[in-house]
Amino acid sequence: MTRSRALKVMQAFAAVAALALGAAAAGPGGWPGSSLYNLESRWTDQDGGSVALDAFAGAPVVVAMGYTTCRDICPAIVADMMWVERHLPPGATSRVRFAFFSFDSEADTPERLKLYAESHGLDPRRWTLLRADDSAARELAAALDVPWRPNDRNGFDHAAVLTLLDGKGEIAFQQRGTQASSDELLGRLKGLIAKGE
Repeated sequence: MTRSRALKVMQAFAAVAALALGAAAAGPGGWPGSSLYNLESRWTDQDGGSVALDAFAGAPVVVAMGYTTCRDICPAIVADMMWVERHLPPGATSRVRFAFFSFDSEADTPERLKLYAESHGLDPRRWTLLRADDSAARELAAALDVPWRPNDRNGFDHAAVLTLLDGKGEIAFQQRGTQASSDELLGRLKGLIAKGE
């Protein structure tokens, strides 16, 4: 491992450790210590724009990680997210965001992300699909506790996790596994909407 790569890995672990500790002090952006918005990685969305995580601040966000060529877990993850979107209270759809972060920095280009979004009917006013380099993906996955690794089938083995973030980027709820019901996540999301978070 090169020195610069080792330094990046150490910085990622330090950022994740700070989140895990839920430090009371505000982070560099003024976010609570346990906010994912303290992570400084930049991502590219399906339109080719550069996006920082705190661009999602101010509204609840349903977050997942995966990749577009996945034929196993990811379709179930996206289907769960779409189910949550369909069951939002009337008038609440404009106050909730959905973000899908890719592990596959090589294949998931903005063009591919956009095609995936269009083929699944994901409304770009609410849905953002994103890609970044490997270190940013690993940092976010560690913060969300989503284990993943490349496999020998030109894909990735990974956990199925849906995460609900509040308006400050703190984890409000996590749903694990493809067999899990999204009812509890939806209930927590409705609670955040009712509180104006």
